[in-house]
Amino acid sequence: MNAGSFFYFIKSSFKGMYKNALMTIASVFVLVACMLIIGSVYLASENVLSFMDKLEDQNEIVAFIDDAYGDDSLSREQLCAKVEAISGVSSVEYVTKEQAFAEYRESLGANKDYLDGYEGENNPLRNELRITIDDINQFKSISETISQMEEIANIRDSQEIVDMLISVRKTLNMIGFWILVLLAVVSLFIISNTVKLAMHSRRNEINIMKYVGATNGFIRFPFLLEGVLIGIVSTIIAVALQWCIYVYALVPAISQLTFLMDCIVPFNSVFGSLVMIFIVIGLAVGIFGSALSIRKYLKV
Repeated sequence: MNAGSFFYFIKSSFKGMYKNALMTIASVFVLVACMLIIGSVYLASENVLSFMDKLEDQNEIVAFIDDAYGDDSLSREQLCAKVEAISGVSSVEYVTKEQAFAEYRESLGANKDYLDGYEGENNPLRNELRITIDDINQFKSISETISQMEEIANIRDSQEIVDMLISVRKTLNMIGFWILVLLAVVSLFIISNTVKLAMHSRRNEINIMKYVGATNGFIRFPFLLEGVLIGIVSTIIAVALQWCIYVYALVPAISQLTFLMDCIVPFNSVFGSLVMIFIVIGLAVGIFGSALSIRKYLKV
């Protein structure tokens, strides 16, 4: 393809879009609407997953140390090092029974006086380790490993909550994936039919080009280029509108749930991914929609 042909195709594409301005606007409108739906689902999913990550970070294993085990500084360091050496363990904090008692006493608030007389030698609590892990999927195996250590009397974990988080995460990933696929298919169907209407209005033009000897590729390219241009324009508009919707609608709505405020994903952190999703959708739908729609009118 030489430069003259390329500029001719670009001119023909813009001319076709201008002559069929109503259908072009309709195609852009429909594609932008589909992109916004997909983008909103994607952003909502990212925020939910961010909340799930926060919950995961707050899960910890509390290992209660056997009273027979030494309580000197060296013993503490050795025990912490032994637990930290377990694959998947992120951090280990040694908490003395005096610290644990003070924390528990403060948590009772106005009722803390109920614990008077349990200080010092009467403290019923044990020294403990508070253990965080890197991967929530390793929670069960790490918990079992720690519980089998001779220095540990027993442990307290939240295995049921962890199992629920893993299940919810997998479900959200699956639902999000199929929603994106479904909306992409719907977008392709709608754009394809919208483009078909535009093709139908230009069927005489296509027929004339066929009769004067134009090849299918020569006829098809301007329409494909139109699809690309529609996809690019739709992407630019959709990204701008998605930013407005996210910042001025989704974020304020999420902020109403105070426990989610710290989990809100900044728009700039997902901007690149969102643009890539919109570009792929815009170009794929624009090109395939045009290619599928024009095929019928090339059979003269």
